[in-house]
Formats: sequence, C-alpha cells, structure tokens
Amino acid sequence: MAISTVSPITSYLVAQKDETTAAQNYAKTDSVTANEVATFEKDAGSITTVDGLLKNYSVLQVVLGAYGLSSLSGQTAIIKDLLTQDPSSSTSLASKSSNASWQAFAKAFAVWSEHDGVSTVSPFTTDDSKVSVASTPTETTQLTLTATLPSSTSSQDSYTTAGVTTYDSSGNATNVALQWTRSSSDPLTWTVSAYDADGDGAVANNSYSVTFNTDGSIASVSNAISGESIVTSSDDGSTAFIPVTLTDSDGTSQNIKLVLGTVNSTDSGTVMATSDTQTTSTSQADSLSGSGTSLTMSSVVLGTTKGTGQSYLSSPLDPDQALDDSDSIPASVRNYMSVKWTQTGTSTWSVSLVNPYDSTSVTSASVYTVSFNSTGSVSQVNGMSTDKIPALTATMGGVTYSVNLDSPTLSMTTKATESTLTSNSSTTTSYNGVDMSTLVDDFEQTQYEQSKANQKDGVGNALYFTRNISGVTSLTQLMSDATLTKVVETVLGYDPDQIGALDYSQQVQILTGKVDFSQFKTADGIKKYAEQYLAMLQVNPQSSDDALSTMDLFGGSNSSEGIAALFDVSSSSSGSSSLYSALF
Repeated sequence: MAISTVSPITSYLVAQKDETTAAQNYAKTDSVTANEVATFEKDAGSITTVDGLLKNYSVLQVVLGAYGLSSLSGQTAIIKDLLTQDPSSSTSLASKSSNASWQAFAKAFAVWSEHDGVSTVSPFTTDDSKVSVASTPTETTQLTLTATLPSSTSSQDSYTTAGVTTYDSSGNATNVALQWTRSSSDPLTWTVSAYDADGDGAVANNSYSVTFNTDGSIASVSNAISGESIVTSSDDGSTAFIPVTLTDSDGTSQNIKLVLGTVNSTDSGTVMATSDTQTTSTSQADSLSGSGTSLTMSSVVLGTTKGTGQSYLSSPLDPDQALDDSDSIPASVRNYMSVKWTQTGTSTWSVSLVNPYDSTSVTSASVYTVSFNSTGSVSQVNGMSTDKIPALTATMGGVTYSVNLDSPTLSMTTKATESTLTSNSSTTTSYNGVDMSTLVDDFEQTQYEQSKANQKDGVGNALYFTRNISGVTSLTQLMSDATLTKVVETVLGYDPDQIGALDYSQQVQILTGKVDFSQFKTADGIKKYAEQYLAMLQVNPQSSDDALSTMDLFGGSNSSEGIAALFDVSSSSSGSSSLYSALF
C-alpha cells in the first residue's frame, strides 16, 4: 500500500477543527454541490407540499443529504411515507424501521405528517423559528377580559369591547362582544352583557351586575335580574366570572366561562380606573340613544375605504329599559336593538335594524344599500345620490321602532382595534421550522465527507462519526446508521463487509456487550475513537466501493426475483415503501 505524505489521522484532525469551513470551501469548488445549494436556497422557501419537494430534484438532494439519506434519492414512495406518516405512531414506516436517521427526518417535517403532506406555509425557515399552520379550531371554553373601565367620577358611563371569535365543537364561529353600562345610582357598579357581535342571536340573553372596590378591583358579581350572587368580596382571590351560553349550529347549548379577573385584586383582568387621568380602554362600538319607539344613531366610523368583508354592529339597547326595569322584566324576554352594517362590495354597505339576542324577533325591517365615495363619505342610498340616510324602521314584538341615522364614515387609514377580550381557542398549530442554513451546512458536510478524497482513507467516515455519534446510547440506535456501525465494527476488529453479510440477529449477537457507549459521552472520547478507526484502516485497509441502498441488497425496489421476493411482497401501489415495511 502506498504511503501518503499526510496521514489520514492528521487529515482528520485538521478537517475536524473546522469542518464547516472545509465543507463550504469544497462546496464552492464542486460544481454539483454548488448548483444544488443555489437551487435549494432559491426554491425551498416556496415549497409547501411533499409532492412539491419530490418534484424539485436539487432541493430534495440537499434535504436528503443533510440527513444522510442520499441513498433514498430514487425511492419516492419511501420518502413520501416518511413525510406523511405520524413518526410517533408505532405503525409508521419511520417507527417500524428503528432507523434514527429516518425518524429524525420524519420528525423534522412533522407539519406535513399531521396535514397529509400539505401545509399553508413552507416548513423551511431562514432561522430556527416556528411555523404556524391553520388548523381546525378547538372548542371555546373560556373568554378572558383585560380592560380598564372609566373611573367613578368620569362622565363616560359605557364601554363596549371589540368582538372575539369563539368556536363550537364543529369549528363553527360566533363573534362575541361585551357591553358595560354604569349604574345611574351607584358609580362603582356596572351592568355587563355578552352579545353576538354579528347580530345573529347566537348568544342567549344575559345581564350581570359587577361592583368594584374603591381601589378599582372587583368586589362582587351577581345576576342583574335574579340577584343571585356569583362571587362576593369575601371570596378573596377567587376568580370573578360570568357564564355565557351560546347556541351551536345544531341547536345545542355551548357554555363558556367569561373570566373578568380576580376578586379584590388589581394585578390583572378587569379593573376600574381610580382617577380621570388614568388611561382607560377605548370603547369599540357605540349604542343607540333615546328611548321608546324613536331612537337615534350618532355618526360612527364603520371601517376603512380599502377594507373588505367588514361589518359594524352598534352595542345592544333596550329601548324600553326604564319600563322593563320597573316591571322586573327578565332579560330573556326583553327587546334589544342594534344597527347592523355589512360591507357588500368595494364601496357599498347594507344597513338594517336587528335584535342581536334573537334574530327571529324582528318581523319586518327596512334595509338600505349605502355607497361611499373615495374619501369615505356617504354618496348614494339605494342608488340615489344623497348624503342622507332615511330613518330605519323595524317591528319587534308588535311594536314598530324608528332610528334616525347620522351619516357614518369610512376611514382612509387603518381603523385601530383594541382587543381586550381573548379566547382560549386554538386556530393554528405551531411546529419547529426546518432551518435552511443548517440544512445547507449539513448537506455540504455530507458531500465533503463523501467526496472521493475523504472516502479513500476513511477520513470522511471519521468526520461523519464525530458529528453524529453523540447521543447514541444503544445498539439499536447504532445499527440504524450504516456509517456509524462501520466505524464501530472496524475499531472492534471486524470486517464490516463480512459481518454485514450475516443476519441482523447474528450481527446483534456479535456486537452485544462489545460496544462501550460511555466512550461517546465526551468530545475527547469521540475524537479518540475516530482516530482508532483511521489507525485500524491503516493496518487493515477496506474497499471503498460505492454504497448500496437497502433495497439494492434485497433485489432492488422493483424486483420480483430478488431476495425481497422471499418476503412475499410485491411492488404494487406503494412501491419500495411496501417492501421496506415488510422487511421490518
């Protein structure tokens, strides 16, 4: 054997000091590697499906190479199964194979395995950030309000939250908002009601009385109609809440706990300002004014001139509240009224009167189509040029009501929304992104290690072993990686080609008890082991034939005559995947 001027151990030690740089330099000089990296960096960020990955050869080569799976390059059925099957399932190909590289590959692309190979965003990221994929929303069980109401001396006596989307068990959405109204007799007491902010009547009538302490903390919560107490000031530290009932699309009830804060605490949740100089939450909807059958709606900003799919609902008003209060009329049978605006086109909206608690209670209502000009002002009503909107009328409970509208406007800039009400529903699932720069580094290192120059004397295998042996603590983990196994078998004095010809169980029997995994716990131990491997190769050189894929050893992916035929499997629709599954 010819003696090289530079020993393999010296070459290994030099390369191992900064393999990343050495690999990057190699990638610049090797045209194939350079071209594949360039294509990967250009295309990977736009790939959102497994099929898209399989169709882009260069991106696929980089991904497979980074995980040491280049031998699977032509096995598209195998790759697809690895990327679309749940790697945590005992029946998945990755799990059944016990191959650590396959499992790591499958887990990295978990976003695809949980979404049938398709995601709304690419799993490839430019850093180690997460990717969020839209998913079926979870059922809403709790809402939380974090808001500051006006002080007891403020002239502002109402507050309405922006709506928050809630979901039932089938993923159907309801937009819920809260309306707060200060008591005319006690400035520390407010009435709060939850309502359907889309005006569709999905939220049952409700009314609760919340009293605050002078320090702004919640003192008590009770049912405003029955007087039944929910929490009192003696329940120090308890959760202050109100129950909200929604009617699901199938007619069943959905109960939601609306958390207001903590009794006698100003640390979080809903509080009342202690002075007029304290910043308070901005009301997100206005109410009608007046009483009886003649009401008024002041001018409001509905949305923006450039928005789409917008809507606005005034907060509910009981036009007969004084009479209903004196007669102790239950909230469930009171009539409430809101003005509902819905965008129907680029510059057109429809407007009508609704009962946000019971959409069926309005037996007749006028509906107008209102057009806005480019500056956000009313320009037409029902196709006629005018900046005035006729009075809206609606009949509810046999009584006809009329609402005079001061013409609303659209903002030419973004309309600010203060979201103080939040839901515990989850509408997206987060996954760890696959860092493109890390993939490129690993691919370049793999290409560098597998180059002919490094394979000739085993330096490439030694470098690969140094990078990947850490964390391997069992014989099963070791034997799932052919290169790691080859290094260990060589150090133990075995010929990898000879031992590889034996049955798997025989190989396990030979290696059991022979491998000291404690040597792989430190960087120094790993380096010494790699040097031993290179030293053994100097004594007993091995052939450097091109590596064969697993299916090559079993007769090829489509062979019906090779050794794979002994397993009584055919190359049907799943191709190589079915063969692999049968082998394991």
